[in-house]
Amino acid sequence: MLSRNPFARPFPERPFGRGVVIGHGRTALFVFVALLFLFSPLLALAYGVATFAVALVYHYVSEALGVRRRGPRWTLLRWTLDQAVLLFLVSVACFLLFNATRDWSLMNLRVLLYITVPTVLVGLLPIVVSGVALQLRAEGEYQKVAGRVQLSSLAGTEAPAGYVAYAVRIDPGKSAVHFSDGRAERVPLDLAGVVTRYAGQGLRRCHPDYLVNLQYIVAATADAQGLRLRLYGMETTVPVSPPYFANI
Repeated sequence: MLSRNPFARPFPERPFGRGVVIGHGRTALFVFVALLFLFSPLLALAYGVATFAVALVYHYVSEALGVRRRGPRWTLLRWTLDQAVLLFLVSVACFLLFNATRDWSLMNLRVLLYITVPTVLVGLLPIVVSGVALQLRAEGEYQKVAGRVQLSSLAGTEAPAGYVAYAVRIDPGKSAVHFSDGRAERVPLDLAGVVTRYAGQGLRRCHPDYLVNLQYIVAATADAQGLRLRLYGMETTVPVSPPYFANI
């Protein structure tokens, strides 16, 4: 059951990729258009490019250093804090750029704080509002999908007995395979190896890290990241990300 506190609930996943690049590009375009009313087109473009570059570098480097923008721990609160750090870095970059156009005459820590702190505090308000709206919309859409999966599982046949792999968590080193007789073991296989070994057992890709046998679904719930499947004989739930909804 989802928490009543939106900041404690999962937020749509944001791993580095095409969608992230496009999103930062839109933000940079907005900065460019907004600053056209204050600066020359060339300077406004410079601020837009700086915003885009800082956002991409921050997202990529932080993810390479271990920041995970996915999974149940990626909540609205973590996304808000992530955006606060990004706002601070962008404002610092723009402060340096502005100083470069003024022969570095305003290089002062107090001036920097006067610019960056209000920028972060004021900028977070529309970010939080848009984040809550995005979270609620995703939850509503995915709840409908979860309801269809729930009805489908109730109308389906009983789970088959015997030696069948019904859930797999992909790990490049050792993938965790759960079997219908209650066993769970790790096998030294990647995704291609798992698909080859357990071909014909009804496994379907439901997430970048998971495969699942649809005949073992007991219930389905949803949050802003997608679905969570509860399976026969398995305590933990299996996630289903939106790009794989069609598979289930």
